[in-house]
Amino acid sequence: MKILGLHPQESLGSVIAQTYNLPGKTISKGTFVTSDIVDYFKEDDVQNILCAVPDSDDIHEDEAANIISNAIDRSHLYTESASTGRVNFKSRSLCLVRYERELIKEVNLIDESIAFSIVEHNQLLAKNDLIATLKIIPFFTQKRYVDQVISILAKNELFKTHSLNKKEVSLIQTSFEWQKKSMFKATSNVTRNRLEALDCSLNEEKLIRHDFEVLRSEIRSSIESGIDILLISGASAIIDRSDYIPKAILSEGGEIIQYGLAVDPGNLLLVGKIGKTAIIGMPGCARSPKLNGFDWVLQLLMADIPVVKEELAQMGAGGLLMEIASRPLPRALAKNVNKQEKKIMGIILAAGNSTRMGKDNKLLKNIDGSPLIRNIALEITKSDLDSCSIVLGYQSDKVADVIKDLNINLILNPLWKEGQASSLKAALNSLTSSYSDLLIMLGDLPGIKSGHINRIIEEHLSSENRSSKITIPSFKGETGHPVIWGRSFFHDLSYLEGDVGGRVLFDQHPAAINLIEMDDPSVVTDTDTPEDFKSFLANRA
Repeated sequence: MKILGLHPQESLGSVIAQTYNLPGKTISKGTFVTSDIVDYFKEDDVQNILCAVPDSDDIHEDEAANIISNAIDRSHLYTESASTGRVNFKSRSLCLVRYERELIKEVNLIDESIAFSIVEHNQLLAKNDLIATLKIIPFFTQKRYVDQVISILAKNELFKTHSLNKKEVSLIQTSFEWQKKSMFKATSNVTRNRLEALDCSLNEEKLIRHDFEVLRSEIRSSIESGIDILLISGASAIIDRSDYIPKAILSEGGEIIQYGLAVDPGNLLLVGKIGKTAIIGMPGCARSPKLNGFDWVLQLLMADIPVVKEELAQMGAGGLLMEIASRPLPRALAKNVNKQEKKIMGIILAAGNSTRMGKDNKLLKNIDGSPLIRNIALEITKSDLDSCSIVLGYQSDKVADVIKDLNINLILNPLWKEGQASSLKAALNSLTSSYSDLLIMLGDLPGIKSGHINRIIEEHLSSENRSSKITIPSFKGETGHPVIWGRSFFHDLSYLEGDVGGRVLFDQHPAAINLIEMDDPSVVTDTDTPEDFKSFLANRA
């Protein structure tokens, strides 16, 4: 192909190489020169036009793109005819796309006039999503280049789509007695939503005690039911191959394909098998709806792609899915963050209806002649926090009335019946970018004083990379409140659902935990029931 300036009459059969805005008509770049086009130029007395003139062995961009695209298997995808040298390939259904990077490179190395680009390997695509695009960059390319691409396609499949298939899936969750059942309900909901996004559903789910023999029995029962995939979410993370979950799989005649995954988040995932049933020991991050390694493994199973060690090892390339909160930011980013003003907002969660207290609203019960919630609000306002807010819901007018004279912002949560997570979202929505940290305090901790809060603030401020730390008070090994969250966790907190608090994130970020041992049980003493309240008053006396 040559770019030449030609008289209109000489340009017949070539392509306009630039756009011409003529009176009454625009002739766009890429237009074939026909006799009608020549007449337009003559009418406006244009003596010279810039044209792309093909050589004898050249093929027009659209023809070349169509030839190549027609050589690609379209059984699970569709295209439209080439336009401006481009053909887009789109999915016919929910699928994964797979290919060899070297093959894509080989096509793109044939000549710079041919460009083929595609989404990431193992990318999940919905129906009608763009898979790849082929572009012939100049107006013409040489036929021999097109023939070379066809030769490669004749020997190898450039890329392949794998439709996701419906599977029979069951979920087993193990729990300790002291763990709140709301956490497991949240895990169930997240798992159901994850499967529904893959056009699948959860057939059966069970919540059992974290006991080896009980787990063995439930695994055996699930396998005998003939399911395709068994998901197991442990009460605690799988530590190694000798832990309950892998040990139970082996005891039932199964195998452990791999423990540990080169994808972060998702490192503590386990892949196993008993007979024809695939088993995934879920990492803690699978309790979150955010993308993690569990998603990638689950998608492969749904697409009937063998999950073998080599496949799992390849996931490490591109497997760092997000900035892990417990890992420091790259220095350049960390410096930018450090330049920002750092302020701590204190939030009291006081929207619940305290059903375990009976007919009384525990927040309004008197201690030393003053409502519980007023005492707590007074202490938090006396602390070193930069500002304080309280989230209200149930009997919001009555609660607000007893603190109306205090320097504390009121946040109304109209969705308080949905659980604690809705109050967290209401609090987070009130934050401005000037706040780097959030202290979350429950409204039923009668013994908490400003001194406790200041001790926690001091420890948090002195920790390195505080934006990626969770500072938690404890007493004799039991974690308590209030808790300070660095900004890195605000996104995770905002995605919680149901009657769960930030505590469910602790196991997902063990390296982020900044634990402070306190010498006062007040940080772990709440008043959920009338008995708790009486016990607190008695111990004070």
